[in-house]
Amino acid sequence: MAKRQRSVSLSFVLLRFAIVMLGCMLLCCLAWYVIQVRLQNTGVIYQGAVSNQQAEKMLSGDPETFISPGDDFLPEYALFDKNGRLLESSTDGKKLKSLAGKLQGELNDIHFLRHTYADGSTVILRWHYRAEFADPVLRNMLPPAEYLGLAALGAALLLCLVFNILWLRGCLASRLKLFSEVSAKVGAQELDFVIPHAGIKEYDRALDAMEHMREALYDSLSSQWAAQQKREAEIAALAHDLKTPLTLTGGNAELLLEEELPKNCRKMAETIAASNERAKQYVAALLETSAGADESFEIVCLPAMFNELFQSSKSIAESRGVSLQIINRLEGKASIQKDHLLRAIGNVVQNAIEHTPAGRCVYLEGSMTDGGWQVTVRDEGPGFGTAALHHAAERLWRDDAARSADGHNGLGLWFASQVIKAHAGHLELGNCSSGGLVTIRFLNNINLNH
Repeated sequence: MAKRQRSVSLSFVLLRFAIVMLGCMLLCCLAWYVIQVRLQNTGVIYQGAVSNQQAEKMLSGDPETFISPGDDFLPEYALFDKNGRLLESSTDGKKLKSLAGKLQGELNDIHFLRHTYADGSTVILRWHYRAEFADPVLRNMLPPAEYLGLAALGAALLLCLVFNILWLRGCLASRLKLFSEVSAKVGAQELDFVIPHAGIKEYDRALDAMEHMREALYDSLSSQWAAQQKREAEIAALAHDLKTPLTLTGGNAELLLEEELPKNCRKMAETIAASNERAKQYVAALLETSAGADESFEIVCLPAMFNELFQSSKSIAESRGVSLQIINRLEGKASIQKDHLLRAIGNVVQNAIEHTPAGRCVYLEGSMTDGGWQVTVRDEGPGFGTAALHHAAERLWRDDAARSADGHNGLGLWFASQVIKAHAGHLELGNCSSGGLVTIRFLNNINLNH
């Protein structure tokens, strides 16, 4: 067995994420600082104190006249005559209005400077402690260099955060994907695999629990499969053994029919032979089912199939003193599993016969419908109880007080409903004025060409 990879805790993963993200942000800050120093050393941008230095230099030595500065002058300025009229300015709008407001009174803001020349004119200066572009064109086109630098730093830090979060998401999502893969395989009962290792302790504990579940399910399904194989082998052996007594019964019935018998005895012998033949067909079907074979669909004439259903059920009705009445309005042909469907509808008819008192009738009717055909079975018994209307077609359900009978295993109507569903049909239980009513509807495509 391969050595299991070492696991780390989820806390360690989150701590590593925080350290990596912090390290990336520090690297961004360091790179930003290096670039800022480089731009200042090469003269691309001025340091923050240059604006103040230029303003103080202009006013140093108490100059008597105003000399217009060059394009590299950073402070904002405005020159007014002694009457307060504007003579010259490097700005306009609100900034100019702010400078004009400093002509009178005391200057309480250290970022403003004021000087009155010999001719009575006054200059107002406003300087900013921030990095600026040395090129006047860039200063006019772009925001201050310091603001752009801070914006670039903020964007870099945001990108670091986003990229690290995406990395953490991918790391955790790739581990979480293991759970969906394992769940899909377990759900499909593909249990012969090894659950992978996630590398995170919390995840691995959950995966270990899923591994225990997989092993338990694998053992359970293996046991069930072995038991099913054994059960199928026993059923096949039993079905095979049933052929011997059925052969003997059929042979004796045929010998009796060769003798001169009274009419009622001959009729009973014929019933025994017909029932024995049907039992042999059931045994053959049981052997095919135990071998994994299934009856194929074939094109069958519906009226003939319905008459065969009537003939096979007639002897059962006669043995119980019940009159079986038939109305055959079926037409055309349909693709069906003939033997399966005869057994399924036969179970419904037999159920109606068994719950009908002697001397009364069971009505068997076949008719065409829009897009299909249907069979209705109506009896003159006690009808279905309330619970039976909802549960009688369920497997092993036998709790119908209104139609109680000995020897029932709750499989007849269930088998019928399964076969009918396989034929795109629907089994509906109900009651009528005389007793129980079962309606079987099919949506098979009908070929009306005989």
